[in-house]
Amino acid sequence: MKKSIFIVLGLIVFLSAVAYELAVFDAETPEKGINGLIMLIEFEDIDGILHWEKELDKRDLTALVKVQGNVLEGYPEVFSRMADKGYEIAGGYDEAPFWDMPYEQQHQFMEEAKTFVEGITGKKMRVFGSRYFAYDENTLKAADNLGVEYILARGTAGEKAVVYSPEEYGVKIISVSNIPFEEMGSGSLCDYSLWARGASAEDFDGVLQDCIAKSPDNMIVVSHAYLGGTRLIWWSAYEKALDSGGVSWKGFGDWIENLVPLEMPNNEIPVNKEVKYELPTPQVPIEELELIPESEEGIFYPGCY
Repeated sequence: MKKSIFIVLGLIVFLSAVAYELAVFDAETPEKGINGLIMLIEFEDIDGILHWEKELDKRDLTALVKVQGNVLEGYPEVFSRMADKGYEIAGGYDEAPFWDMPYEQQHQFMEEAKTFVEGITGKKMRVFGSRYFAYDENTLKAADNLGVEYILARGTAGEKAVVYSPEEYGVKIISVSNIPFEEMGSGSLCDYSLWARGASAEDFDGVLQDCIAKSPDNMIVVSHAYLGGTRLIWWSAYEKALDSGGVSWKGFGDWIENLVPLEMPNNEIPVNKEVKYELPTPQVPIEELELIPESEEGIFYPGCY
């Protein structure tokens, strides 16, 4: 009897040790796959945002959401709910890019966005982006003064997203994924960016899958939600990417924690000012694209046009 008890106790000790070693191994082993982040942009309506929210809920994911003030004001309960779920709600100024804009104006617009976002979400605004993700040194100074942690910037390292940490400032610069498309120049890894430059949804799907295949350390995929979140063929490309085994999709906080910012003097940080789609030339106008069908909940996403 005693021998049996000792055998059982020994087995328990052995299994506990194995479980401990496995837990330590899991904690020390880095996650496989690309450190991936979804960014949503909206300045039209709410349908695409709601569709994205529904789909991300299914996958237990959140996103970084840059939304214009009129949409925040129109649907405060939506963005308050999303913030409570862990979505990072970024402030923005979409009337003009911040390149070469006077400091006083940039500070005013950023402060207004900060007050608005924080008033609706009840949480600190950590991220800000102007039109085209434009910024200059005045933007960094204003962000420092207002306690904004991150500024969005156009991509500087191809499909790889990079976070720069200028030595002179406390704010960091998020340089998004950036890809070329034929003779139309480069732009964000984004539905609108390619649609506006004449690419089809099939082109976008190919570009997106090619970027995933290259396996950059960090990647940001952007969707103008009124396009990718309401039009079936464009949404299909995102759905395929979300379900890809090559990307470890994360919320903003976890995404930031899983990369190392590049610290350097501000004058050595590369800046991208290329914008090739100020006047969109789409292959197919958005109103001619098939809408995402009625959802299981009976909500129809009628688009914004």
